[in-house]
This record gives sequence, structure tokens and C-alpha cells, in this order.
Amino acid sequence: MKILCFGDSLTTCGGEQGRFSDILQERFPTHTFINHGIGGETIADGLARLDSDVLAAQPDIVLVEYAANDWWRGERPPAAWANDLETILVRLREHDIQPVVLSVFGPYLDDSNARAEKTYGIDERGREYREVEAALARKYDAPYVANIQEMIVDRRCCWADANHPNEYGNRHAADSIEPVLGRLLGELPRPLRKPVLRTTRDMWQEAVELAGGRLAVVDGERRLTYAEADALVSRLAGGLQRAARTPAPKVAVFLPNCLEYYLLYWAVVRLGGVIVPLSTWLTSEDLSGIFANVEPDLLIVRSDADEKPLDAARGSAVKACFALEPASGNPPGWDDLLAGATPPPVEPLDAGAVSIVMHTSGTTGTPKGAMMRHEDLMFNVMAAINAHGFCVSDVHLLVNPMFHCTALYSSLPTAAYTKTPVVIASPRDPAFLMGLIAHERITTFLSVPSVFQQLLKVKELASYDASSLRVMAYAGSPMPVRTIRELRERFPDAALHNFFGLTETISMTHVMSAEEAEQRLDSIGRLLPNVKARVVDEAGEPCPPGEVGELLFARENVIPGYFNNPGLEESLIEHDGRTWFRTGDLASVDEDGYFFIKGRKKDMIIVAGENVYAAEVEGVLLAHEKVVEAAVKGAAATGAASFLGEEVHAYVARADESLTEQDLRRHCFERLPAFKVPRKVVFLPKLPRNPSGKVVKAELR
Repeated sequence: MKILCFGDSLTTCGGEQGRFSDILQERFPTHTFINHGIGGETIADGLARLDSDVLAAQPDIVLVEYAANDWWRGERPPAAWANDLETILVRLREHDIQPVVLSVFGPYLDDSNARAEKTYGIDERGREYREVEAALARKYDAPYVANIQEMIVDRRCCWADANHPNEYGNRHAADSIEPVLGRLLGELPRPLRKPVLRTTRDMWQEAVELAGGRLAVVDGERRLTYAEADALVSRLAGGLQRAARTPAPKVAVFLPNCLEYYLLYWAVVRLGGVIVPLSTWLTSEDLSGIFANVEPDLLIVRSDADEKPLDAARGSAVKACFALEPASGNPPGWDDLLAGATPPPVEPLDAGAVSIVMHTSGTTGTPKGAMMRHEDLMFNVMAAINAHGFCVSDVHLLVNPMFHCTALYSSLPTAAYTKTPVVIASPRDPAFLMGLIAHERITTFLSVPSVFQQLLKVKELASYDASSLRVMAYAGSPMPVRTIRELRERFPDAALHNFFGLTETISMTHVMSAEEAEQRLDSIGRLLPNVKARVVDEAGEPCPPGEVGELLFARENVIPGYFNNPGLEESLIEHDGRTWFRTGDLASVDEDGYFFIKGRKKDMIIVAGENVYAAEVEGVLLAHEKVVEAAVKGAAATGAASFLGEEVHAYVARADESLTEQDLRRHCFERLPAFKVPRKVVFLPKLPRNPSGKVVKAELR
């Protein structure tokens, strides 16, 4: 049979292959679904095209979904709207077409799975619409679905906004419509694309089951489909479990971007374990502290030359180490990990289980491990799709380090959800990246501003075919407007997005298009759907538009805590019956909802997308015996180093003039990752201070 969907934006939303009609097509594959919905349309608009768009198609069944726009606009009385609906039903019946009336005004299923009256998107007029719909459906023998949103209301992971479902929300909508179609078609639907995804493992398994033959990952000459990758992931899971001697191990990974990192990520997910990504910038002291706190079961490194993590693992809880490129056999190699390994059984996995422990750059002491649960990652996937419009035809370039939030929170799980490939690369050679974009037909490219700045320096840039690029998104540091304009000129087919989020927030929180950025040069953008934030004064009261205060995020948008560290609780406050997370960042928000970061209470500097806290560098400087005073601040990187965005400058009062800039930089290199080492040291007789004794950094030049 031919089933035609006829309605407004609720019929059309969901993205490429994400409308409820697309999902129903997969569940009833022997029938033909046609979607002739038009976003923003009223029922009067629909009636005007009934002959051309509906009757001319000669469908057997028509799903009529109107009312939401008419109710929202409030331009016509319900009686006039009812006349139009009745006309549509009469005309369909005259042509022996079976109508089905879909609505949004009926009860919904609350958290206890009991039916409850809507409180959002309903009023007396809405209830009148509902009564009219039900009466007309009975009159013309049309099945009536009182609320196709009944399983979506208040489920934050399912919506692009409060009114329009994304693909996952439309799975719920399809569930509401499916029983009616099953009866009319006289057959059972196939159990495909059901809204049963609760963990990232569910995403991976669905991708393997429904898209096993599609390309999943590319790393140089190595290419794997989802089925091929899953075969390796399953074996690798068995090897990890055997080496760790525990069903759900914690696996620390100290690797550059590579296929093996991708496989490890999904193998740990398959086991319901915890992946502990380790930044290759970390010091031996940082790594030792992390190992003592998290107590990972296994460590994976590139080679025995990775002395820092291997040294940190000695004497820790790590049971075994493996290297991708074993030189001496100690640690053993990747092949040893896989040898004789068999896929372990898939055990139950709770959505609240921790999946990733991502370490922050702390101001003092060991970096803190932010815990990301599967349910948090699920929300982040929806946020990434909403922010960048990720869809089923995308090919993602993964350049950001795989130990970063963007890669492990967004890129990998979102690609699995949409059943699309990731192309793994390193940002070191921008000309190579341009060649990769052309060869692999890359559509999405997420990175830090410095990487995009380097792209613009590629010789004969115009000779590379970048027409496939749909989205270029950047985060981590401000993007100069001059660079934005040049990117728009050089990559006219790509939408430029600035996105923002914290390690403590469970997703990106703000997004900003390039067009918006030119109007609001210093804004981080507007809040993504289902993210709640506010700017408050010292008393915790919301600031009026334009006034600077502290940026807070609602507790539900924040990680559950730090691993074995109660530090998060110190930043939580109660206000207006809700728990909020204090970021320590000063911000403002304008009347249109655009947020502006004004300063960082934590005094953070961003170098090539990496966070540098001034207090940490100052502590290292003050540890030198010839340093009396020290202050650190960020400055715009210039010249050959401009790609860094910001660089660290130190201002030092010394006890002995024999102390040189080279001495201090060497001192810092021994104690800090390279990106935290000051690129410039200015010696002063003394540091400027205010009457209370605090250093006035604004006076440091």
C-alpha cells in the first residue's frame, strides 16, 4: 500500500532519514511511504494543496497531522479549523482513501508511565481542538492518535527544541503511530530503529545490526565497515577482559589518534568498562596522581618510548601494559592482546554507569577526573546533532586529539548513532588534511581555531576540492573575525559554527554561526535546546541583560562528579528550587539570549585549545629559589606562533639578576607540559599590586 504523510513541521522534522515517515518505512518495508508535509503550514494551506499533493498521488492511507501551527498562531477560531479538517476527511473518503488523524493535544506518559494531562503546549483552545479532532475522526471512521508526542514530553534527549523532535524523538512518534498502521495493513512491523537506546553500546550494536556493510572508520590505508570493526572490537574486548582479569575493566589510553584508539573505545564500551584517556601533554607527576586515584586495570601506550605513563604505571594498580609498537616485548604488543581472544558475553549495562573519566587541567595538584555516564553521552550526542545538523550522509574528519572531549563525547558516539564514518587524522600537516578532505569527501570538520588558521596558509588552497564540506566547527579559543571572513570566502559551501562547553558540562552548551559572530564578535552563542544556564549576581539573583555576573549551569547539565573526588559539590548552590553549578566564569547575556564570557575567575589561558591555569604556572615559577614574585597572564600569540591563539607570559621579580629567561623556561620545562611553559618572561623590580595586596595584572605589559 501507499501511505502519505500530510501535515506541518511535525511531519517534516527529524533531518535526513529521520522523519517519522522514514522510520515507519523501515518498519513496514513492503509498503511505500511518501512525505508531503510542509513545515510552518496551517490546515488552510494544506487544504489548498490537497488535490495536487495528496489526491493526485492516489494513496491508500493518509496520515493527517495538523493543528499545532494553527493553535500556536491563534489566528482562527477552532470552529474554522474544524471545518477545514472535516473537508479534508470528506474528500479523502470520497476517493476511497483511509484517513488517520494525528494530534499533539492528548495526554502524555509521565515518568511513572502513567497518562497525565499536558501542561506545556496546551490550553483551553488546545483542549477544544482535541475534542473536535476526536469527534471528526469517529464520524469518518478514521483512527485517531491523540498525542504522537506522548512518549517524548519532558524526555530531554529526544528534542531539537521543545516542539520539534529529532530522529530519536521520531522513533517515539513512530511507536505511537505504528499500532494503527499495523491494524490497517494487517501485518506486524519490523522491530527496527526502536527508541531503546540507553547507552553508547546500544548505539554501536544498532549500527552493526542495521548498517554492518557501511564504512565505519578510516585511518590512512586502513578502512573498516561496521561489521569488520565489530569483529575486531569483540575480540579486543575479550583480550582486555582476559588481561584485566575483571569483567568491566578501567583502561587507560596514552595514544595519538589512530585506528587502535577507535577500537579500544568501542571495546571498553562493549564490556561496560571505563576508558581513561590520558593527554600526551601530561607530566609524570600528573600521570602518577591519576593512576593512584583512578587505579586503571590496563594501560595502552604506543611504544616502550612512552616512559612517563609506563613509569607511572609501575607500583600502581595497573595489571598489564600493552604497546602498539613493541620493541623489546616489554610491554607486550597489540597482537599479544588479541592472540587467542574470543568475544565475551554481552552483560547488562545501566545507563547510569560511568563510561569515561576525562581529566581536567587543575590549578593545583592532580587533574580531576570528570565522570561521564552513558546517559550523559546520549544527551551529548543529541546536542551535537542539534548544534551541527549531523545526518546519515556525513563523513566526519576526526582531527582533535582523541583524548579530548570533542572526540570521545561527540565525534565517536554521534558517528555510531548516525551510522556514518569517521576519518582519523592528525592536525600536523594542513596540506595533507586538505587532500584528505578532497579524497574522502569529508562533510564535517570539528577542531580548534589554530587548525583552521593553518589551513588558510596551505599553498594553492583553491586547487583542493573542498565542496563536500558542510560544517566547519571550532571551539577552545576565540576565532578572529578576520579568519572567519577568510574561511567563509575560501570554503563558501561550509557552515561555520563556534561551539562552547566545559569539561564539567555533559555536552556542548552553546553554538554560534559565523554570520551571528560577525554581529556579536565576542559571543559564545546561544544555549542549545535542553541546556539551562543563567548569569547571576553575588546574591545569586539573575542579572538583567548586559550585566556581568557568574555563569551557572543547571545541575542536570553537569557531570555527576569527579572520580574519587568530592570537589564538584563545592561548586553547587541551591536557588529557586533548583541546583546550579557555579563555573567561576564571569559572563553576560543579552536580550536575544546570546552569552558573552567576560573573564575567568579561574584565570585560565587557552593555548591551542588547551587550558592553562595561571596559578599553576605561577606556583612552578615561585618554586625557583631565585624568584621573589611571579604572575602569569595570557597574551595573543603573534608571528609564527599565532596559530596558538594565546600564549603564556610570565612577569617575575627576581632575587638575583643572574637568573635569565632561559633559566626559568628550563625550570618550567622540567615541571610542566610544553604548552604551559611561558613563551615570554619579563623581569620587573616588583609586581604592581592594589591596596589589598593583589597583583594588578591589567598593568602587566
